[in-house]
Amino acid sequence: MRNARIALLGAGLVVVASFSGAALAQSAPATADKWYSVALSDNEEAFVNTNTVKAVGSQMQVRVKENYLAPRESAKKDKTYQSARTEYRVDCANRKVAMLETRAYSGSDLQGEVVQKGSRNEKNLIWMDAPRATVFGEILDYTCKQKPAG
Repeated sequence: MRNARIALLGAGLVVVASFSGAALAQSAPATADKWYSVALSDNEEAFVNTNTVKAVGSQMQVRVKENYLAPRESAKKDKTYQSARTEYRVDCANRKVAMLETRAYSGSDLQGEVVQKGSRNEKNLIWMDAPRATVFGEILDYTCKQKPAG
């Protein structure tokens, strides 16, 4: 079995590098959270926590870590963040994602203080398109492939 990592660079340029699952397992640290890199753009890398992928009715839910190349401005004055952990609801059939909860951290890899957070309830989700070859698209594609059969 082979895994592919997709890098999104610049205006639509996509680089794909394949590696064996065995090599991935050997290089992954032994932790409770199992983060799998699903997208790399020119300003961020997104990882899916493989332990959190689950079906919720006809949709899926997943926790994602995003590391940013440069600090991003927070909603709080004079604060920046370099990573975020977000719980997404995923609509595979319609290629859409919605944020349930997010926390932004001052450092990369979800380290440092939480400088911003937000959440939405089930009735007030804001659905965003997840086109192919985008970070949202790669999160959706990976998550939807995990969908249980039947």
